[in-house]
Amino acid sequence: MQKILLLIAVSFTCLTACSRLDIAFNWADTFIASKVDDYFDISSKQSAALKKSLHHDFDKIKTAVLPDWIDNAKDLEQDISKGTLSEAKIRSVFSMVMKNVEQFTAHFADTAVGFIATADAKQLRYFSKAFHEKNKEDLEKFHNTKKYQNDYKEKYHKYFKMFLGSLTDSQKALIEKHISESPFPVELKVKNKETVFQKFLKESGSPESMKAFVRDFYAHPELYNDPQYQKAFSEYQRNLQRLVVDILLNMTAQQKKELLENLQEKVSQLERIRSRS
Repeated sequence: MQKILLLIAVSFTCLTACSRLDIAFNWADTFIASKVDDYFDISSKQSAALKKSLHHDFDKIKTAVLPDWIDNAKDLEQDISKGTLSEAKIRSVFSMVMKNVEQFTAHFADTAVGFIATADAKQLRYFSKAFHEKNKEDLEKFHNTKKYQNDYKEKYHKYFKMFLGSLTDSQKALIEKHISESPFPVELKVKNKETVFQKFLKESGSPESMKAFVRDFYAHPELYNDPQYQKAFSEYQRNLQRLVVDILLNMTAQQKKELLENLQEKVSQLERIRSRS
């Protein structure tokens, strides 16, 4: 259950990693609905209702979340401009971003509950099949060690280059070291998703119990995590934070210029989104 219930937050996080946030916001409801369709094979009526509800959620996010994002980005801009960017500031921003991701699902609780209430028995069976197929696929990718590491390396390079431009050899070496020594706990994540999914299945026999589970999970997803996975994931986040700190504290002059320009553009896009009715 964790895969689909976190889908909205994860999909939105991926969208906000795009170079154009305003385009990402405009297409977010359609993108997310298509991902939900992959897991539930939803009807056109369900898709329309889902998009409408998501549109309301994003309207609320414009006032509840975007102001903090804009303020933090502007604060970071100032530190870069003045040459006062510190490890403490980088860690603070990183922690803020991680906290936002963890709490993001709560903004979509009503949409999630409303959608799951419309899912019939056939769709729940479809979901179960799609869920297990995706878990199997994730494990197969992980066990193909060389491909898995190359894919992760490409992702890290993509996201850092999006803000910094070309990476130095020493920065590339830091990424290689991180991937080798601090891999994402894929196997534990798959096991954890299965654990949460089984908890969902126990509630799926009763519509009211199922809706209550979905609402509570959206409000407090971390409480449903297996302790072993939660520990491993927290360790992974600490190591990822260390990587971000090391790379940002070793930026070249050109990278600082690129980062500043990219932050300014992101702020401009977020302000346009916030002002749009």
